[in-house]
Amino acid sequence: MSVTIAVPEKVIARFVVTADLVPEDIPSMIRQCLPTQYTDSVTERLGTPLLDVSEHQAVESHCGLENVTASDADDLKKVQGAARHIHLTSVLPATDLPHGLHLARVATEALAESLCSVPVDLDTARVLPGNPFDRPERFLLADEWLGVSLPSYRSAGACPAKADDIDGCACVDLRTRGLPRFGLPDLEITDVACAHDLAALNILRTTAQRVLPLGRHPGKHILSAELLLSSDDFSGFWGAHGPLWEDGPLPVRLAKVGSSRLSVQAPEDFPGTLNEWLWDELPPILHELLSCEPDDLHPT
Repeated sequence: MSVTIAVPEKVIARFVVTADLVPEDIPSMIRQCLPTQYTDSVTERLGTPLLDVSEHQAVESHCGLENVTASDADDLKKVQGAARHIHLTSVLPATDLPHGLHLARVATEALAESLCSVPVDLDTARVLPGNPFDRPERFLLADEWLGVSLPSYRSAGACPAKADDIDGCACVDLRTRGLPRFGLPDLEITDVACAHDLAALNILRTTAQRVLPLGRHPGKHILSAELLLSSDDFSGFWGAHGPLWEDGPLPVRLAKVGSSRLSVQAPEDFPGTLNEWLWDELPPILHELLSCEPDDLHPT
């Protein structure tokens, strides 16, 4: 059995900076707060399809900010109440990934920093952290590039299942956002019990890291329906050196869900349910690690 994915020749990434006032010289405002190592590269791209900038009245920009989420309530209020939207759009060849995406987002955050405004990643529908000087110099998928988060059923008291009940519910459906700008389909894992929500999230993170290199190679790719996830894939997601689990590869099953999404499931030969697989077969670290600081955040 196999799964076929088609990687396009070009991808589109979209960011927005929300503001009440827009300066006449937006490129100068971007350069004002750019880290030095990005100045030349970003300047060369500005005004080209690689980094196009346009500004619009909020009521006319049609960028769908009503579903944006943020960790800071004040940022969300600024997004929803802004009078103007500055769009930064990158049309990138696959060979420019992920470097071109990294530059586009740094430019977005630099502009927001200059204007004391809020940067939004439209592909993940999230407000970005906003400090271009606090970005890892190397690309890391864990650096807010993958839009997926845990639901709040259990903490809100809405799930009646006991926390230690392996198959007590099927509340959790997790779907990534943002992988198409890497030329890849988004991923999902569904019908997960609340007790295993973090493990399911880490499975999606690891799978995304495993398939990420394919986005640099346009054309059709035929993947085995059984994909082997390694500890290096999980480490690579976070930018950590060395293995995060000691056991061998972890097999998962991929299935096509429409034209733009892949489902991640338990291996076909596993005799139990998805939740039993999550509980019995996964390395313990996948149940424990919610976040991880990268090694060598700013290498010299």
